[in-house]
Amino acid sequence: MLKRYVGIRDAIKMVQAVEDLVLRPSSRRRIVQLLSKLGDLDSECVKLQSEDLTLADVRLLFDAVVVKYPVTTSYIKADASIVHSPVFERSVVKVQGDRRHQADEEAAVEPFLVVQPSSARPTKQEYFATVTLRQAKKPRHASAQKYDELLSQLPPTSNRCEHLFSQCKLILTPRRSSLLPANFEMLVFLRANRDLWSFTLLVGIDDA
Repeated sequence: MLKRYVGIRDAIKMVQAVEDLVLRPSSRRRIVQLLSKLGDLDSECVKLQSEDLTLADVRLLFDAVVVKYPVTTSYIKADASIVHSPVFERSVVKVQGDRRHQADEEAAVEPFLVVQPSSARPTKQEYFATVTLRQAKKPRHASAQKYDELLSQLPPTSNRCEHLFSQCKLILTPRRSSLLPANFEMLVFLRANRDLWSFTLLVGIDDA
C-alpha cells in the first residue's frame, strides 16, 4: 500500500477532493526511506529461498543485515537464541568457507572428519627435498584436514522456512482470513507437499 501511495502521490495532489489527505513532504520522505529498507530485506528473503544456498552464504547475508540494521542483531546473529547449535553452525560455515577452526569448533565436526591414508615414504632422498620445496610453494589453506562432503552440501534451514512462509502468505489471503486453524493447516500441508500428490489421488479419498 505504501508503494502504491508513493507511485500515485504526484497524481493525487491534483485531485482537489483528496488534497487534504496528502502527506507532508517530511512524512513522504520517511515512507520512501522505509520502502528502501523493506526492499533490502525483501531481497534477502527472496535470496534465502534459493535451493543452491549454503550455510556460509546465509551467514554472509545475515551478517550484512546486522551491520546495516543493528536492531536485527538479537534475531539473526551467529549465537542468537533460536540457533540450536551455534558452535556446530559456525564450524560448518568455516568448513564451507575453508577457514581455520577453533578448538571447540573442531570438536563439533570431528565425527565428519575423513582420515587421510598415509602416503608411502619416498624412496629417494632428493625426491623428499623436491616435494618439500613444491609443498612450500603451494597456497596454504586454512586447514589440511578433510571433512565429509556432506558438510559442504548441508543446506540452511532458512530456505525451506522462507518457502513455507511464502506459501502461507499466498494461502492466507484477505478472503481466507476467517479460515479455521485446522483448515489452514491442511491447506499449508498440501501446498508444501504438492509434489507428493495430485488431483487424481485426492478424488478417491472420502470426506470421512
